[in-house]
Amino acid sequence: MPGFSADIELVRPAFSPGDTPAVDMALPGEPGTITVGSLVQFEDSPLVLYRYGDDQGSVIDGRIGLTVGASLDFSKHFAARVALPMAYDLPGTQTEFTGEPFGAGDLSVGMRAHVGRWGPVDLGAHADLLVPVGATEAWKGEGMVRGVPGVLAALTWGPLSLRSDTAFMLRSGVDTGADFTLGSELMQNAALVVSVWEDHLAVHGGVASRVGLATLTAGGAENVAELMAGVEVRPHPDWSVDAGFGRGLTEGYGTTRLRVMAGVTWSKRPRKPEPAPVVATFVPPPDALPDQVFIEELAKPPPAKLPWEATELARVEQDQIVIREPIQFEFAKDVILPVSLPTLTYVGGLLNEHPEIVHIVIEGHASEEGSFYYNYDLAKKRADAIWRALIEAGVSPTRISTRSMGEVEPRNVGEDEGSLAENRRVQFHIVKRLAPGEKPPVYKLEIKQPWTGDPQTLPTPPAPPAPIGPDGKPVPVDAEGRPLPAAPPPAPGDLPDEKDFDDGEETP
Repeated sequence: MPGFSADIELVRPAFSPGDTPAVDMALPGEPGTITVGSLVQFEDSPLVLYRYGDDQGSVIDGRIGLTVGASLDFSKHFAARVALPMAYDLPGTQTEFTGEPFGAGDLSVGMRAHVGRWGPVDLGAHADLLVPVGATEAWKGEGMVRGVPGVLAALTWGPLSLRSDTAFMLRSGVDTGADFTLGSELMQNAALVVSVWEDHLAVHGGVASRVGLATLTAGGAENVAELMAGVEVRPHPDWSVDAGFGRGLTEGYGTTRLRVMAGVTWSKRPRKPEPAPVVATFVPPPDALPDQVFIEELAKPPPAKLPWEATELARVEQDQIVIREPIQFEFAKDVILPVSLPTLTYVGGLLNEHPEIVHIVIEGHASEEGSFYYNYDLAKKRADAIWRALIEAGVSPTRISTRSMGEVEPRNVGEDEGSLAENRRVQFHIVKRLAPGEKPPVYKLEIKQPWTGDPQTLPTPPAPPAPIGPDGKPVPVDAEGRPLPAAPPPAPGDLPDEKDFDDGEETP
């Protein structure tokens, strides 16, 4: 007796950017991203014959499967994909149920949509059709079109991402004549993904399961579950390599005694346009000849940046505090590395030396490899960590605030690690500065640290420098530090007459 036209595969990769082999992604992709991938699996005993609970031997002793597929993100909310499985089956002892060893499975075509984001939670949906193009009577494909609608969810918190894919396999009943019937099924796959090394290494573990709706409350071959774990290595921003294994928790159809997986995925994001060069507009003086003006301007060398002094770690430049070296953090965390603490201590001292700088904003930026929310959250946490370090360095907390720009304002458009590293940065923007002679506000020197409540004493700020007048000399100020009004010029009648001056000669 030949095999049956029944699809027994439990793990169906979707080839969405950043997904795991069994769990699709709810997170939106970057518009225009093309992903092409393949997954190879070895499944030990995916189909075993049981009679009255006793193992009668395997129908398929082992399966070597290959699935190839591709996806295209049309927008941040919509993507389409296609996948085709192929398999070679090693026959088992129950040869009366064995079909053709080699053949293709049914073609999967579908779409994925991002529904919305609420804080760390992303929701999505997918709808796929399994089109019968595969081998019949070989446990690989079926003779009917099946629909697979589903709901996707992801909870992302720092380097952790909890994902789920809940779907229904909608099909008419397929009676195998072997004490189980394939019908509509509920499929529930879930995975926990941990980013061990940001954009380079992640590990994941989870469960793939399905339950026949006709046997929802009863055991049987239709109700299966398999535990899986794996690792994703990204040696290049465009490439990822997956490896994993699985082991059945039940003895239903499609689950295995051992599953080994390996895959390669290539994702190509569209290149962002190069920023337009900033062209300075030069207005020549009215009495200059045009040719002379342009020749003189072209001959001028570009302004050179001042060299850093040996002990200078930061300085004030226009509306920013510029740091000499970038602040470094532990991977995927908001913990500042010890090598960067002297820079923050220097920035704190610089602020206390310049009381005219009333308020700065610490702005965090991230590279674009992770999700938008993950990058926004990490950049915000790192900016907050610097805010805390500056307070510990003696800066009043009322002079500092933070914000996160996530990945939306990259400094570089390149995809190499050097460019991406420069996009992960912190900037110090001066948003309020006093005018010359304006008295700075009075800050409390005895504060409580907002993160612990411990008391802390801030240093007494220095007196602001005296304003300088047009003649280059200090302008007198009153007790409040405000410039005193200039003395009025003498009235004409008060001017001395020439006769009032002694010419140095004696009067006879």
